[in-house]
Amino acid sequence: MSKKKDTFCVAPWYSVFLDSQGKLAPCCKFKNSYTNYDQIEKYFNSNEIKDLRHDLLNGIKNKNCSSCWKDEDNGGDSLRLILNRTTALHGSLNLSKQIKNPQLSEVKSFDLTLGNLCNLKCVMCTPGLSSQLLAEVTLNPQLNSRYKKKFDQKAFDWPKSEDFVKWCERYLPQAIHIKLTGGEPFLLPWIHEVIETIPEKQKAKCILHFTTNLTKIDDKLFETFKKFKAVWISVSVEGTGSTHEYLRHGHSWELLTKNIQNILEKKIDSLVFKVNHVIQTPSYHSIIPMTEFFDKIGLEIHPILLSNPKHFHISALTEEAKKEFLDKSKNYNGQNQKFINFVRSVSQEYMKQDILLTRACVDDLMNLDAVRKNSYTGIIPEKNLRLY
Repeated sequence: MSKKKDTFCVAPWYSVFLDSQGKLAPCCKFKNSYTNYDQIEKYFNSNEIKDLRHDLLNGIKNKNCSSCWKDEDNGGDSLRLILNRTTALHGSLNLSKQIKNPQLSEVKSFDLTLGNLCNLKCVMCTPGLSSQLLAEVTLNPQLNSRYKKKFDQKAFDWPKSEDFVKWCERYLPQAIHIKLTGGEPFLLPWIHEVIETIPEKQKAKCILHFTTNLTKIDDKLFETFKKFKAVWISVSVEGTGSTHEYLRHGHSWELLTKNIQNILEKKIDSLVFKVNHVIQTPSYHSIIPMTEFFDKIGLEIHPILLSNPKHFHISALTEEAKKEFLDKSKNYNGQNQKFINFVRSVSQEYMKQDILLTRACVDDLMNLDAVRKNSYTGIIPEKNLRLY
């Protein structure tokens, strides 16, 4: 069966995504989610997924894939393009056969958001991805206005069930790519046991990918990593020192740097270890010292431009703050040149200050500080959030 290059994506044939409530979709960028994980056979053969496959094969830009279409229209590297040049090109796949007769047993990529179990209360996060935030808003109803909807913890507890563990043991052994996020995936006690159920021959073909706050390291799990084709660990970092501790509330900069060093000292040949940094108003001032720190230890920083909540977007920053960053970074020539170039580019794109967003940012931080007994003014330079 022929396929249209401009719209074809392997995800509906080879990938499964679970959101934090255990709902299925082809990928994390897909606009809609369908039934629960325990009805994966029904989902995989549903009319909705069949219609999606038909569209992507025939040059029709399905509306649920709008995130990728937008990325590509802007000249970016969409998830569709990434999947097509990774999963689709894996040597053991018979793409034409799977397109003609889709089989669940041939799904090779699992992207699992393992509920909201987390030990941190990150300023820019939501209760749907942090059990600690959900507990905080439950105890402090004045924070309800921070979030657009109410959350019920029971909706996020499914990864703790024996049924889900058995589901993983059934489906993950066929994977060539497994991504585990949360919440905090390393907090789940069954992670090591489930990963061990993957056959040794399959481990040698499989890439594991974790996004973690790195508050916990399981040495036994890291020994198992050596058996895999590759292990990608993306550690989330927001600036350095007190800035990181403020943004990722409950974390310790000392613990983070200790755990990073621990991983580096393990010298796992198959390990790809990188930093994820969310570019946002509250941590913008700490980008340069953070970059200098990770340059020294040889870690690459991957940028994520925050879009939600809107008042943390860098449009809330003063022009003075952005011009100062551009001036200080203009002669940078370190390891993280691509990262700095990206921050410079978005700083120039969003140079104009949106004073309404600035005011909303200040109000939100003040409300949060009142609950946490913190003070954003001791972290963020006054010139970054000036209201005049």
